[in-house]
Amino acid sequence: MAYQPLKGQQSIQVESVNGEHLTNQTSPDHNPFQAGFQDIQFDRDVNAGTDARIKHAPHWSASTNTTVVTSEDGSLKSRRKVKLSRSGTWMPEIVTLLVGFAAVASIIGVIARFNGRALPEWPYQITLNALIALLATIANATMSITLSSGISQSKWIRFKQANKPLSDVEVFDEASRGSWGALKLLVKRRGGFLGSFGAVVAIISLGLGPFAQQIATYKTRSVESDVGAAVPRALNYMGALPGNTSSTGYVPILPMKAAVYNGLFAENNRPAASLAFTCQSGNCAWKPFETLAVCHECIDISSLATRYCPPEYGSKPNMSTCGWQVPQGARLNTSSDVFSMTSFIPSAYGDMPHSTLIRIIFMGTELHDVPDAVNVWAKQCSLQTCVNTLSSSVVNGTLQENITHSVMNSTVVDISSPDSESEYAVYIKGGSDDFYVLGMGALLSIRGWFGSIFTNGSATRTTTDFTRSITDPDRAVVVNLTVGISSGETFFDTDIVTAFYWNYYEYADGLNMLMSDLAVSMTTAFRGFMGAEPVNGTSISFESYVHVRWGFAILPVAVVLATFLFLIASVVMTSRSQTKLWKSSALATMFHGLDHDTRAKFDAEESLEQMKKQAKRVKVKLTRDGSDGTLLRADNMST
Repeated sequence: MAYQPLKGQQSIQVESVNGEHLTNQTSPDHNPFQAGFQDIQFDRDVNAGTDARIKHAPHWSASTNTTVVTSEDGSLKSRRKVKLSRSGTWMPEIVTLLVGFAAVASIIGVIARFNGRALPEWPYQITLNALIALLATIANATMSITLSSGISQSKWIRFKQANKPLSDVEVFDEASRGSWGALKLLVKRRGGFLGSFGAVVAIISLGLGPFAQQIATYKTRSVESDVGAAVPRALNYMGALPGNTSSTGYVPILPMKAAVYNGLFAENNRPAASLAFTCQSGNCAWKPFETLAVCHECIDISSLATRYCPPEYGSKPNMSTCGWQVPQGARLNTSSDVFSMTSFIPSAYGDMPHSTLIRIIFMGTELHDVPDAVNVWAKQCSLQTCVNTLSSSVVNGTLQENITHSVMNSTVVDISSPDSESEYAVYIKGGSDDFYVLGMGALLSIRGWFGSIFTNGSATRTTTDFTRSITDPDRAVVVNLTVGISSGETFFDTDIVTAFYWNYYEYADGLNMLMSDLAVSMTTAFRGFMGAEPVNGTSISFESYVHVRWGFAILPVAVVLATFLFLIASVVMTSRSQTKLWKSSALATMFHGLDHDTRAKFDAEESLEQMKKQAKRVKVKLTRDGSDGTLLRADNMST
């Protein structure tokens, strides 16, 4: 008995080999593109060697496609049902896109967290760049899943909308696998709007990793700390020892003597090298501070120089034997004297300011840079106690100090008849209204010692002085000295005269420089003795910190947003075109291939290359056929 399907139903009939009717099924009309893959039911002969034939019903049922296997005697041997999912879902793509979005958001959050801060110190020496690279890799990997599925789905949408060359199936398949295939899809212009959009995003996403790592850069900056920086300043100085051999009854302590000799003879441009300071970072700075110090002053008095002739020459002296003099009491005795030093120690009667330690007048007949010409010059220099305002800093472990202001006390004091109730120490009021003190014993010890070492002396270039220096045990020695424009055998009365002579000819402002070194070295002795206190400063260290270049964050953010828009477009166009959600599934192609007529066009082709050429000429469309259920059907006009 045969059954006729009702309207809107399909009939599936399976007969045995001898034509005997076995089954007849009807089911409501069903759209095979409505959801997922259709169920496939097939029977398989379970007996080995059974000669079975398979007859397929060409129609679609509501639940399954049925395949019945019968033996030669028409008996039904076995039946097993295999089902594929009825409907697809975008949930995996949504989840992976959310993971990619979270990874990019984490990159932005991490670099924003450390922007302007020192490099983080994480366990196992993990660096910020390593974390950014990891997050960028996660973002790339997860978003590629969404892009691959979307491009694959755009293939079915494109074939559902219109007849397209069969070769486009391969083009879309390559585009879903990587950027090279995506580039080929764009070049061939076969992707349509959705496919091309996905291919562009896939190519741009290649720059996500490099751009993400370019967001954070590293710079170096200085960091200040109030710990680990200290330099001494002197509030007073009382260093002195009783000495019966001294004209003043006091002698300097050894650190002061060492400081004076260091200033005179070291010639290292670092008279304060012995000053003890603390700077843990090697770079420190201090606000300007005051300290008891020794100041120097040099003034040019060359205009006061006049001719001096010894009295023994009478009223008609031989001018070749005459020297020069200044009203302050210094002179060059003969024309052979080319340099002289005359020192003046303040007396107890107050002939100089009370804070003065020594006054020295230098004279000469040669300018330090003009040879073979008589140019008389004279300069007066002095050392006195003062209060200096210093600007101090340590650069790469080296202390550098500049004097920004000096305060002196020019008061003249007569101490020839000291009152037992009077204190004749030197008091100087600083800018902060604090008084700085040089003790009376320290003042007298320095003056007395200076009177013995800064004895008057000269430099002479004559054969007579050379002979006299050898026979007279009280005379200094002759040296063959070449310095500046001065050269030849020169006789010096003392080593200190030699030091000043050397500096005068060696440097443009040599005398002033040497007096400055002497003053700074003595100030260092003040600051290194009792009566000194530390001044706290700022320790400056250098650290690497994170600097964010937000411009490079545009591409990662743009890739995420573009991938999101591509996914939305894929969902919308899939729904509007009523295309099955097959994405990149290979089973959809295997179970629902070309119709019989389309396959026939490829029967004559033997090689793969010939098939590819034929596929370019054959246009197919994703459609449902009522007779054989094929999905990709060729356009009748295609060849």
